[in-house]
Amino acid sequence: MAHRLTRRGLVGAMLATALTSRLPDAEAQTASPVFTYPVGLPGRVLGDGFLVRHGYATENTWYLPGYWHAGEDWYTAEGGDAAGAGVYAAAAGEVVFAGSEYPGRVVIVRHADGLYSMYGHLDYGLAVVVGDGVERGQLLGTILARTDGRAPSHLHFEMRTFLTTLEVNGEAPRYGFGCGFDCPPGPGYWPIDAPEHPAAMGWRNPTHVINRRAWAEGVPAGMEVVVSEGAPPGTSLWTAPGDVADAELAGDVALRAGDRYPLLAVDAGAEDTTGTSAEAYRVWYRIALPDGGEGWVRAVTPVANDTGSDGRSSSVRFDFLPAVMAD
Repeated sequence: MAHRLTRRGLVGAMLATALTSRLPDAEAQTASPVFTYPVGLPGRVLGDGFLVRHGYATENTWYLPGYWHAGEDWYTAEGGDAAGAGVYAAAAGEVVFAGSEYPGRVVIVRHADGLYSMYGHLDYGLAVVVGDGVERGQLLGTILARTDGRAPSHLHFEMRTFLTTLEVNGEAPRYGFGCGFDCPPGPGYWPIDAPEHPAAMGWRNPTHVINRRAWAEGVPAGMEVVVSEGAPPGTSLWTAPGDVADAELAGDVALRAGDRYPLLAVDAGAEDTTGTSAEAYRVWYRIALPDGGEGWVRAVTPVANDTGSDGRSSSVRFDFLPAVMAD
């Protein structure tokens, strides 16, 4: 399929379906995750067809070398233009900011427990305004078609514990950059040579937040994961998450895009991880197999689409995605 989408072709249909994207019955609602990925294509699960080129606390490589990225940049799976793709609330909350010129609009949603999600580079026809309450998976807008030549069209997505803070968007930001006094979007990056990690300022690893909070009480029966479009032809199966001491290799699983597996458990890294590079991403799923067996597979993998000045990966590929549709 063609990956470059246009707002003209999609935004009308997305706006029309935004309020009808709820799951149809009580059993499905029980299984519905509290947090999900923030971007999607029509008729596909959220996150499918996308790649994070600059992940959380990875070097900003070709755009701003020497700086850690404060969030995640979501591009199409080949790392290309995502103009027109739908942007969805990662969790229920209230819209507390909608505006700016990032370029494009920025939406910030306040969630429970003092957590905020930020969505940058949106087209100007937003689907929400300040004060709106939103549900998880509700359409916020679409990705702006960039014409400034600075980068292909993409979503800049952050999770953080502040709307504004003196060190990032106060009157005198700690490192002399930002979008202005009390400007909520902030810079989106942090100096590599700063003594503080972005986590110390309140930024969080968005993928870890989503996977840790999706089913905080445990994955309910009936949930599935889908093999993504960008997944390799096979992956290793482990008796426990493959990076823990007692994990043993149990075999291999052949992968085909679109295949579904029952999801039994999730093991994700800390929200405030202080690791750097995509190697710090840690998400494992325990899945059930058609032959009655089960095991752990790596859901999120560092890839070398973009590498930092130290040779470490800044990009993240999603091999398995929760089976939650974009619309």
